[in-house]
Amino acid sequence: DGRLVAVNDHWLRVMGYTRDEVLGRPVTDFHTKESRRRAVEGIAKLLVGELRRDIEYRLVKRNGELIDVLLSATLGRDEGGRSRHSLAVLTDITARKQAEEALRESEERLAGILRSAMDAILLVDEAGTIRLFNPAAERVFHCAAAEACGGPVERFLSPEFRAALAHCLCCLGGANESPRSVFGPEGLTAIRMTGEVFSVEATISSVDVAEQGLCTIILRDVEERKRAEDELRRLRLEQVYLREEIATGHHQTNLIGSSRALSQVLEHIATVAPSDSTVLVTGETGTGKELVARAIHQASRRRDAAMVTVNCAALSPGLIESEMFGHEKGAFTGAIARKIGRFELADGGTILLDEVGELSPEVQAKLLRVLQEGQFERVGSVKTVRVDVRVIAATNRVPEQALQEGRLREDLWYRLNVFPIGLPPLRERGGDIDVLAEHFLGELNAAGQTRKRWSGAARAALQRYSWPGNVRELKNLVHRAYILAEEEIGTESLPAEVVGGGNVVSVMDLPRAVNGTRELGTTLAVQVGSSVADVEQRLILATLEACGGNKQKAADVLGVSLKTIYNRLNAYRENRAA
Repeated sequence: DGRLVAVNDHWLRVMGYTRDEVLGRPVTDFHTKESRRRAVEGIAKLLVGELRRDIEYRLVKRNGELIDVLLSATLGRDEGGRSRHSLAVLTDITARKQAEEALRESEERLAGILRSAMDAILLVDEAGTIRLFNPAAERVFHCAAAEACGGPVERFLSPEFRAALAHCLCCLGGANESPRSVFGPEGLTAIRMTGEVFSVEATISSVDVAEQGLCTIILRDVEERKRAEDELRRLRLEQVYLREEIATGHHQTNLIGSSRALSQVLEHIATVAPSDSTVLVTGETGTGKELVARAIHQASRRRDAAMVTVNCAALSPGLIESEMFGHEKGAFTGAIARKIGRFELADGGTILLDEVGELSPEVQAKLLRVLQEGQFERVGSVKTVRVDVRVIAATNRVPEQALQEGRLREDLWYRLNVFPIGLPPLRERGGDIDVLAEHFLGELNAAGQTRKRWSGAARAALQRYSWPGNVRELKNLVHRAYILAEEEIGTESLPAEVVGGGNVVSVMDLPRAVNGTRELGTTLAVQVGSSVADVEQRLILATLEACGGNKQKAADVLGVSLKTIYNRLNAYRENRAA
């Protein structure tokens, strides 16, 4: 009858309800008006045996927020073949839908610019055939786009202009160092459809669209050409970022786990996201600093704008200022055209400065000005550019040490450290290791043809390991183990250092009771970095297991009271629940 009889915990967390509030209610209560009608139709189709797969619906959370999901459902039947229930699996595609909408809007804006541009814009393929002829080109050349498109561009160009275009077309298939755009030399002329020759200033740029080499020709005066070129480049770069968002499968922004350490991080994210405060995310390599930045961006008012990432450590010192703030043509050797920087591209959105401690003192000073005043100059320009960008910085170094060594400006540190978020290493999130391992394996199972599972011994080995490489190491290890294993992933599919539990420095013998006396029996490995409480817990649990679960016997073997055993076990349960 379409009523909910069971939902998992994650559904409740996403939708904001308790289980008592939803069980027994019609599933359509949680759909939008449009989705409600389609859900009723879907249930009817499901009842007649039609498998529902990858159907998009829009749900309403308890707080009124909308969420887009991809739903697949199957009908459950009893032994008599009668339908008893349906099982639906929902995947959150909200971020992907937002990226698709932003891409569509970006493409519409780009098309709008081409339509409204005051100067002629032509798109030409490698054969010299016109593929795009904007309204301004129709006015300039006195020729309709329908007549021009599909024909040769040569009929509109003087011999000098044809030579400049031919040079650019040759660059399309040339070496990487070939220029991607050139300014037309002075004295260029073009030819109207009427045969009239007129002087032009032009920019010829080679671009790649859907793996096809094309040339963009812009005929305009210098100042107008610069303004339109800036906007075109920004929109193209924006589309690249949006396409990457979609290609990576609606970029994961959820941080997986329920440990107390991670819960504190999630609380910090929820607190700071609605503001525009600068955030400094610190943590070891592989702890998920970019995921935290994306979570902050997605929960902020800037979620519909771009989030741009700059890996400060991956860029050479000579190029990082140009990458961040852009440059003018001729600003340095190789600067053959104006370049839009990452800060301009992120205008209205968020910029993540990963490994910010690697910036040179000169770039740090310019970054400080952006944080204080929201403005900067491109390399080689005196014109001030103003932007509205939320800055999130990340580093795996200890900032205080960088301050002492003089590699980080103190005034910049105070500007970045408005709201610090420290990420715990995986070894401090013991309760999350099993959840993460299962999650990564689930992703591989969903993408592959073989469903695999963990063995108990492999799970135990993962829990013992110290994870110096953090979550990234865990993810790579799961991928490796998935490849090596057939059906069950055992310890033979794990690296030796993981199976060995990391740096084991000693073993202690567990006492065992034989004829009323205490003797030595099973060995217990102790790992470097283990706390006394951890060793005590492992000792008690292992002894209890060796005694077949008999608490009194375990207390006798360990030489403690039965009350002590009960107190310790209750404490361990409370810690797991927390």
